[in-house]
Amino acid sequence: MNLPQVWKKRLMHITPNIVILFSAISLSSNMVKSVSSSQGLILTLTFAGFILSSILFRTRSLKYALAAIAFFAFFNALPELSFDRLVSVMYLSLILLAFLLPSPLPIFLAAGYFLYFISSYWPEESMEMIRTIVIGIIVNTILYALLAFYLRNLKQENAVNVELNEQLNQALGKLQHIAYYDPLTKLPNRELLKQRMIEELTEEAPTAVLFLDLDHFKNVNDMLGHSAGDRLLQDVASLLSKTVGQSCFISRYAGDEFVLLMRYQQQKDIEAVVERLIHAFRTPFQMNQKQIYATLSVGISLYPEDARDADTLIQYADKAMYSVKSGDKNGFRFFYAIKSEELLRQVKLENDLRSAVSKRELAVHYQPLVEMSTGKIRGLEALLRWTHPELGPISPSVFIPLAEQTGVIVELGEWVLNEACRQVRTWQRAGNPDLALAVNISIRQFRSPQFASKVISILENTDFEPALLELEITESMVQNLNESVMILGELKRQGVKISIDDFGTGYSSLSVLRHLPVDLLKIDRSFTRELTTAIPAASIVKLIIDIGHSMNLQVICEGIENPQEFKMLQQYGCEIGQGYYFYRPSSVEEIEILLRRRTPA
Repeated sequence: MNLPQVWKKRLMHITPNIVILFSAISLSSNMVKSVSSSQGLILTLTFAGFILSSILFRTRSLKYALAAIAFFAFFNALPELSFDRLVSVMYLSLILLAFLLPSPLPIFLAAGYFLYFISSYWPEESMEMIRTIVIGIIVNTILYALLAFYLRNLKQENAVNVELNEQLNQALGKLQHIAYYDPLTKLPNRELLKQRMIEELTEEAPTAVLFLDLDHFKNVNDMLGHSAGDRLLQDVASLLSKTVGQSCFISRYAGDEFVLLMRYQQQKDIEAVVERLIHAFRTPFQMNQKQIYATLSVGISLYPEDARDADTLIQYADKAMYSVKSGDKNGFRFFYAIKSEELLRQVKLENDLRSAVSKRELAVHYQPLVEMSTGKIRGLEALLRWTHPELGPISPSVFIPLAEQTGVIVELGEWVLNEACRQVRTWQRAGNPDLALAVNISIRQFRSPQFASKVISILENTDFEPALLELEITESMVQNLNESVMILGELKRQGVKISIDDFGTGYSSLSVLRHLPVDLLKIDRSFTRELTTAIPAASIVKLIIDIGHSMNLQVICEGIENPQEFKMLQQYGCEIGQGYYFYRPSSVEEIEILLRRRTPA
């Protein structure tokens, strides 16, 4: 039978105590049966009383004193025992002494006394019998002492292990609390929220996800400092718990964002909770003897109507919250109320994007590429911008994927390349002959018919030097190796340079990369962002730079925003930098002023 490990340890822990107790009882019982006089009985009972007392007391000095008294009575009772009884009680007493007292000295003293005492039986017993008993005493004394020493050590090790396990469990408990609870507000964090959502959704009960954001929280940090902002977040967490803690699961999602979960039967139940929250926030918070007013923008998604998984529900509630935040704030909105608006907005953007070029709504902005060693502007990256006449500036993260989906990206890509080549050529003629141009190429544009021929045609029409053009492609675009090598090879033969953009985030292997006619590697901004805060990111950046140099490629790093990142990349040997630390993306007019100065960053 295989015992669980914990029971094995417990059994090992109590085994010496069991041996001590049974040997003491057995020895006392044998002595009572063996003595014949009243004096012998008194001595035996004295032994039994004191030996049991020594078992109960844990103080070492007291244990030794009680045991000494007990065995003094025991040895004085021995003359009344027959030879057979003597042999029996001798072995039992040796076992008891070995396990009862930590020091091996008492058992060896007892054994010495037995050797002396047994010799008094020599005239009555044969020499052979006496010799056998003597050898038995010596051998068993050593064996009992060693066994007791082994079991006592195991007991001590188990005690240490128990203490270590307790400390480990406490440490694990603290780590678990750190992993699942926000240290500032003491609320459940994003990870625990996800787990709780999965548990709730498996029960398939109607559940609402409330995404809360504090309006104008940045103003508190800017005016009163981050410590005041932290204090406000703590007060907000307390207010949330006090107001809806009984009906909602409350978590801090990120920054000044909180996510609440609640089960509901009717929509009015959700509305009542949100209105109670908004009403509670009308009372100002006391901060450094000042009254701070904070309001809430709340977005709500519903399970199972809006979505059936946790991530999507949070995303939808977040969208609904931003819909409130972009309006009057201090209110709430359900996701289903904005779904139709989102769809209409997307259709409108698709339609308007097709005519944006002809209506001159699109513009090319430029961000300088800087030599890390000198600060000199060695080139510009062309970046497309769209200002909608009704909706204002549209983020590239919105309209570029839309252009990819609809296929408009091919037309836009050709327009950007033509416009950028024309403009940069003008700047080259104005006194910047070595100014390079970097242009992003989309996957649909790269795979469009006659892509290489169109690029060469644009270069000829704009009189642009091919060696100063850098086409940026992503790793995912070159998965079809044969086709990619053919297209890139044609461009390379004309002198065009090829750059792998966002290197480190795609799926290409080094064996594929070495077959491509590549000139530059561009490190993704996600690595730069964590360069000074995460050791793995710094190691990856250093590795990419070393790989690039080993393949005789220049390395560009984008997203540089502070001096620490700049210095680290300089130390790693990065040649070209790009980011807000040097220059922001700027209009044609701003770039012209910058190029006229051409001062180091």
